[in-house]
Amino acid sequence: MAHNHTHGSPYSRLAERLNRFPQGAPESKLLFDILKILMTEREAGLMAQLPIKPFSAHQAAEIWKLSDCEAQKALDELARRAIIVDIEQDGRQVYAVPPPMAGFFEFSLMRVRDDIDQKTLSELFYQYITVEEDFMRDLVCGGDIQMGRIFPQEPQIPDEYALHVLDYERATNVIDTASHIGISMCYCRHKALHAGTVCDAPMDICMTFNTTAATLIKHGHARQVEAAECRDLLAQAYDHNLVQFGENVRRRVNFICNCCSCCCEALLAIKRFGVAQTICSNYISRIEESKCVGCGKCEKICPVNAIEMTEDKNAACSSSEGAARENGVKRARVIPERCIGCGVCIKHCPTKALQLEPRPNRMITPLDTTHKVVAMATERGKLQELIFDNKVLFSHRLLGGVLGAILKLPGLQRSFAQAQLKSRYLETLISRAAGEEPPSDR
Repeated sequence: MAHNHTHGSPYSRLAERLNRFPQGAPESKLLFDILKILMTEREAGLMAQLPIKPFSAHQAAEIWKLSDCEAQKALDELARRAIIVDIEQDGRQVYAVPPPMAGFFEFSLMRVRDDIDQKTLSELFYQYITVEEDFMRDLVCGGDIQMGRIFPQEPQIPDEYALHVLDYERATNVIDTASHIGISMCYCRHKALHAGTVCDAPMDICMTFNTTAATLIKHGHARQVEAAECRDLLAQAYDHNLVQFGENVRRRVNFICNCCSCCCEALLAIKRFGVAQTICSNYISRIEESKCVGCGKCEKICPVNAIEMTEDKNAACSSSEGAARENGVKRARVIPERCIGCGVCIKHCPTKALQLEPRPNRMITPLDTTHKVVAMATERGKLQELIFDNKVLFSHRLLGGVLGAILKLPGLQRSFAQAQLKSRYLETLISRAAGEEPPSDR
């Protein structure tokens, strides 16, 4: 709960605005302290009035009741600090307020800067995200469609399945097809560095792509690289047993993080809240028991504790396993509901007892960012916020984009979306576009 002295303040209004996103930011004194470091009270008040959908400087000026020049200056200053993003869309400059995560929370620590107190900010992020837990719980436990997903490590996929790996499941395809590629400091390990708990994994290895990379590069928050260098960094991430956690879309992926199990919030949340089955890849680790010698290397290296050593009392110990164990032979066992299908464990098995294989049921991956946001909003009961947000910017073109995403949802989710909209006109439009009979009056 917000403290009384923040109630009704620009920071409180901004928190309310952020919570219109499918992934919001629960109100807390810690959140207000974070926002106070990142922006002035006036800037928070201006941001609180901005819509969820992309907007122009002229539209912001109308909302803020400022001149176009004043609005442009305020927007450019916020974009310079990566609090909002500025992107080119159909030949014109537009702006958007990113969600807190993946968004301006991470952007604030993706490079070393002296205009803010990054050590204090890191401690506040730790307390708000890790200790209080509400933020991450709301983010990863709200439904089956998540903001991110795991990319399997391609070298660990057996040849027999390699031809069946879809392009959007390959981190290398994201790299090779991106319009822009930016490399930045890992937000999670940078935060751990200030706390004195950072591991020895590479720091400058956070990957952004396409429009997100373009704006971060423009303002100096990311270093522009070519695909070849990014592939080299991906190989470096594999060598350090890092997990590839990227945007949960099939087209125009905007980020891939290379995560360690000790510092990175995504993996810590998977372990803490047991949400592996909504974030995992379309692959799962399988153990061929007859080849397992019980060395335990896979258990130690698994980033989400999805492998355990169990006693096989029916197996006889071989001489290679040492003297006979009184309690039986140790065997590794994959816990299916915890496995994220990253492939980190595979190369550490000395007897090749482990391999990745396709999951029986494939995960649903949204087509693009719009589809993802609509699906998440539907599951979290926030779709009406998304569509009717700030009616001054409401247009048939924007509505068409959202409705197009609704039509791509599975039938049950589409029904949930229609129920949330509570509009007979939109129900009829959606039903007809999907080739269904419009609902009859009741």
